[in-house]
Amino acid sequence: MPILAIRLRLGLLALVLLAACAAPPPKGEGFRDTSAPFASTQRFETERFLGEWVQIAAFATPEQVVTAERHLYRRATTGQIVADVTGPDGAAERRVYALEGPGRLRPVAPEGEALWVLWVDEGFRTAVLGTPSGSQAFILDRSAISAPDRLRAAREILDWYGYDLARLQNAR
Repeated sequence: MPILAIRLRLGLLALVLLAACAAPPPKGEGFRDTSAPFASTQRFETERFLGEWVQIAAFATPEQVVTAERHLYRRATTGQIVADVTGPDGAAERRVYALEGPGRLRPVAPEGEALWVLWVDEGFRTAVLGTPSGSQAFILDRSAISAPDRLRAAREILDWYGYDLARLQNAR
């Protein structure tokens, strides 16, 4: 094999290895780009947020199924926020949160990552909640079917905060 051919092949190999080193790191486990801005809504009002909601969409992996869970938020006598989340099979899970700021719910039981209310429409009919890490986010509505304009606004908020809308699934 001529020397020129060997040098050409070694040069190409070096370029391939250099390109591999320059590749971006794989994306994290979450559903959002954590370099995007992130904030809870400042117009959050606890009393207006309390009550029953239906999960109409959530971020999930392709093998997961998003269901229309029912979320009932109420105030405990301790001042904490209690959320009873019931799946379509009737199984319920209780979550207790401390309110740390406008729309910032820190889990007390079970422990976990803080859940922030990112947006709520003016009438408190549709809300977007998510975690700063992007490990979860979902859209809640007072009914099982949201108005198209509110759903579009919810999706725009999620996009603004760096969530990958291709991974948002409507509840079944």
